Amino acid sequence: MLTSTSITAQSIAAVDRVPANGGEKLFAMQRTRKARVFNVSGPYAVGKDTVLNALLSSYGDRVYRVRTLTTRPVSAEADPSYEHVSFEEMHERTSVGRWIVNYQLSGRTAYATNIDEIERAVNTGLICIHSIYAGPAGAGKFREAFGAELFSIGMLPATGDVSEQLAVLRSRLLGRSRDDTAAIEARLEHQVEPLQYVLDNPLISTMDGSLHVFDRVLVNHDLQETVHGAVELFDKSMLGG
Repeated sequence: MLTSTSITAQSIAAVDRVPANGGEKLFAMQRTRKARVFNVSGPYAVGKDTVLNALLSSYGDRVYRVRTLTTRPVSAEADPSYEHVSFEEMHERTSVGRWIVNYQLSGRTAYATNIDEIERAVNTGLICIHSIYAGPAGAGKFREAFGAELFSIGMLPATGDVSEQLAVLRSRLLGRSRDDTAAIEARLEHQVEPLQYVLDNPLISTMDGSLHVFDRVLVNHDLQETVHGAVELFDKSMLGG
């Protein structure tokens, strides 16, 4: 049983009523195809990369971390899964092949995921792991593209509505002492959409019928427990453990 709070797609609207001690409800959807892609989405600083790094550590050469093109300056050494490009290069590269492109920070930053890259990896027997933006142009398009072949987790920092979620994020970011208050408030301003999208967990039309964007939503009350819960979900959904 998961020690972090886990909510099924059907029960996401009741996220603020989940028992504080956590638990898991079984997901009722009958999958018509085996999941081959595993995604984690959520707001800034909710623990997405920590989960993906744990999967890389636990499953090694059985998984493939999908790369992301971005116009945001990034360090290849700090995070080799991101590649920085200019807006011009972003347009040139995403005009060839199949891509999911989304814009954040009021359009000032672009991110792109290559669907062809994912299909090449899964065709070699690898399980792809990824983190895409929690919004219609990110996680919604990802579900639309892969249907039941995608197992997607939404992550939240707390139970409750968006204002309660933001309050918890604010407290955690202030506690890290990495940014000043103004920088933190600027970041939080752009977290309303991803928080609300995970809370809403809309239905998406796919080749496998109408599916919720997220198969599970994990509430990160405790990072270590949440990582354990996510790894356990990966084992069950992707490996049949």
